[in-house]
Amino acid sequence: MYGAATKGLPIVGIIFLVLALVKFLQGDDWIVWLLLGFLMGGFGIFGLGNGGKGDDA
Repeated sequence: MYGAATKGLPIVGIIFLVLALVKFLQGDDWIVWLLLGFLMGGFGIFGLGNGGKGDDA
């Protein structure tokens, strides 16, 4: 059950990261959106390319 939950794509986090990028380019407040993206797992997309290696502890 735990493995299935951690292998999903963090869609909400990615949306917040994209919103942070848009707000940054517009010159608005973007740090809040970046933090929300981090908390919702948006940075997990950068670890998807390793095929899950190293996650088995």
